[in-house]
Amino acid sequence: MTILARDGESLYLRKIGRDSQRVIVFLHGIASTHETLLNTAKQLHEATGAQILLPDLRGHGFSQGENYDVAYIGQYEDDLEDILLHLKSKASASSIGAYSRIIIGGHSMGGGITMRYALKDNKPEVDGYLLFAPNFGEGPTQREVSGDAAQDSPIYFNTPRMIGLLMLNTIGINHFDSLSIMYFNFAPHMMAYSYSSIMSAQPIRPQTTDQALLNITQPLIAIIGQEDEVFLASAYPSFVSENSVLGSTELIEDADHMGILSNPKAIEKASAWIREHF
Repeated sequence: MTILARDGESLYLRKIGRDSQRVIVFLHGIASTHETLLNTAKQLHEATGAQILLPDLRGHGFSQGENYDVAYIGQYEDDLEDILLHLKSKASASSIGAYSRIIIGGHSMGGGITMRYALKDNKPEVDGYLLFAPNFGEGPTQREVSGDAAQDSPIYFNTPRMIGLLMLNTIGINHFDSLSIMYFNFAPHMMAYSYSSIMSAQPIRPQTTDQALLNITQPLIAIIGQEDEVFLASAYPSFVSENSVLGSTELIEDADHMGILSNPKAIEKASAWIREHF
């Protein structure tokens, strides 16, 4: 299915399962599309009966928009809000109670966007948050970065440009936010993510993830592999429990950042959480 975002761009969503009272809107991570989540979604649907909706973020996959860029910091969560408004309107018109329980979440960058959504004012409320290895941004779950890799490496982060753009933004200059700062040299082509896109991938100061968690009064679960090489898995349980009313964490043995999506124990934990709360 496709919906129109508030700026007129078309956003693509892949449906897994028929319309259901329970629906999960699950966002993919960086340098990927909804296709990365297809196997995860099918398993969650089979285990819970919930319909799973997998959007392509704008500028990714089948969605419109500039590749790996947004027009302003925060556009991804505005797109998520537009998707939820569409579902809410369908729920109001439904005679079978479809979409009466809405869960949102995502993997990595998708989890970070979900946390940004939790900070929005006057947003359509949801019933739960399902997170796989979420990007919580600045804080205890962030790993220390030793420095830039070489520019011909598979993943390259342009730290000097990032610092320069941060400085410009502090004095209100954001004309250069579409400049690329993070590069993924994966086949079949290079993916160059803009400053505005990367800054939209997690809560940023002063509204960091601890504030997002405090904003959430619904059930939440964060599932992360103990071998995650991107984020510091051991920091998640205390961070979530200290800042979340109904939040829980599951650490999964022998799972890394991408492997968490296909790990049977991770799917089992997520499915049990969905059945328990919804």
